[in-house]
Amino acid sequence: MKKKKKKKTLETLVLGVAAFVAVTAAALLFLFYTSAGKRLTSKAVAGYLHGAVNYVAGDTKPPAGKENNNGTENQGGKEEQGEKTPENQKELYHILLLGEEAIGSSAGKGRTDAILLVTVDAAAKRISVTSILRDTYVEPDGMNPCKINAVYARLGVRGLYEILYEKLGVWPDGYAKVGFDSFEKIIDLLGGAEVTLTEEEARYLNTHNYISKKEYRNVKSGTQVLNGNQTLGYCRVRYVANCNGTKHDYGRTERQRMVLKNLFERYKSAGVTKWAKILKEALGYIETDITEKTLENLIYAVYSNGIKTMEQHQLPAKGTYEEPKAVGSVTSPLVVDWKTNRELFWKALE
Repeated sequence: MKKKKKKKTLETLVLGVAAFVAVTAAALLFLFYTSAGKRLTSKAVAGYLHGAVNYVAGDTKPPAGKENNNGTENQGGKEEQGEKTPENQKELYHILLLGEEAIGSSAGKGRTDAILLVTVDAAAKRISVTSILRDTYVEPDGMNPCKINAVYARLGVRGLYEILYEKLGVWPDGYAKVGFDSFEKIIDLLGGAEVTLTEEEARYLNTHNYISKKEYRNVKSGTQVLNGNQTLGYCRVRYVANCNGTKHDYGRTERQRMVLKNLFERYKSAGVTKWAKILKEALGYIETDITEKTLENLIYAVYSNGIKTMEQHQLPAKGTYEEPKAVGSVTSPLVVDWKTNRELFWKALE
């Protein structure tokens, strides 16, 4: 009798385990392989991440007539259409990445020496990163003519939004800003960044203060993983050519994009739960005005469409600007042919 009862208990246990496995498998298939499941997962991850970021509900809503568009015609603003949803795969998302150098800034805001416009294109299954050179000459409303890296310190992020709309026809869907210290910490959290240094780059980094901590001035030529402090120094160098032979601000912004691309390549195949865990802490160092709903849609666009390509661009393009010694009180600016650069920007997104 006991043997029979034991056998029945074992069968019940086996059936229970089998049922649990079946239900779990079904739930995972729903979450990761169906549109509704992916939307639910994206919503959960967005809520989790948005709770960690330094969210600033800034005054960056586009005024009437300045809604975002796809480069060919106005698609209507968020007030008329509601929040963007990438399911129809017809719209682009533009996120402005800012690297702020606030050293010695009494106003609490510094120059944004790194300005990158990240475009997420769900339909084309790609992300495009466009650097904007810091010496680009602009004439913003509300301040004297200046280089574009000075706009944020005086007018805030809205001033940059206004310029991007005027020059490129883009009103960003949000921005993400980091300072020097935060950048270092984020890179360290991500396990460093893999870069390739020339002998001249390695020598320069080891003998100058771009790597601010002397104990880390021990980089070598060749491919290696740099820590946060070393990576920040690498991203700031412009007086020597990089591994592609590019120097000056073109070389520096190319370095910044190469670091982003390396991190993208490393984590693009990671599961949602893995990079969500990493970003949970990293986002604590980032200031943004990206809403939770927009973040959800961005995650869904990348997750559901399998975006695994990152393209790199730079504005102004070579041959589309002049370099006078000065324009008024602005010394050594890049005076840009914006009509040509606007056309090149949208053509790259076709």
